[in-house]
Amino acid sequence: MKRRNFHVILGFVIILLCGCGGTKNAEKISLRTQQIETLKNVVDAKSYTIEVNTAYPMQTYAVTRVTNALLQNTGNSASRINVNGNFIEVKNDSIKGVLSYFGEVRTVNSYNPRDGGINFEGVPTTYEVIENKKKQTLNIEFDIKNKIEPYNVIIQLYPDKSATVIVNSPYRTSIRYDGTLKPSEVEENL
Repeated sequence: MKRRNFHVILGFVIILLCGCGGTKNAEKISLRTQQIETLKNVVDAKSYTIEVNTAYPMQTYAVTRVTNALLQNTGNSASRINVNGNFIEVKNDSIKGVLSYFGEVRTVNSYNPRDGGINFEGVPTTYEVIENKKKQTLNIEFDIKNKIEPYNVIIQLYPDKSATVIVNSPYRTSIRYDGTLKPSEVEENL
């Protein structure tokens, strides 16, 4: 009899605990869904900025050695560099990007030696937003050109408003950045 009561109580406790866990998962899924909807609204409004704070260059061994020597005692390394003032800004159909660049330039086409960064401003030739429901992210991809070179930019936005940016160019090695999505002030007040 005691054994039977024990099994009944144990079964009740297990059901109770499983029920509570399901509630937390449902709340988590609901929160993620709300966050994704907020991301979609911000991106659809085409009025936001991605503030970039870290660069992850993809470099060869030779460049890594030189970069490590230059960055010695700064808290940075050749594979992870903190950057300030870097951003990608989207306003309506126009996109402006100011990004520091660390890597190899393959072709020199009258580059300004004082400005070796990635800078672009204007209307992109392509712009596409794709929702990845499995990963719960929004992916933005666009092609844009400055006076000298074309860029393919891929932005992955996460529900917590963090962002990963990859910039590809036929004239440079690719580079990845991490940052944060900031809706424009008008969008925040809505």
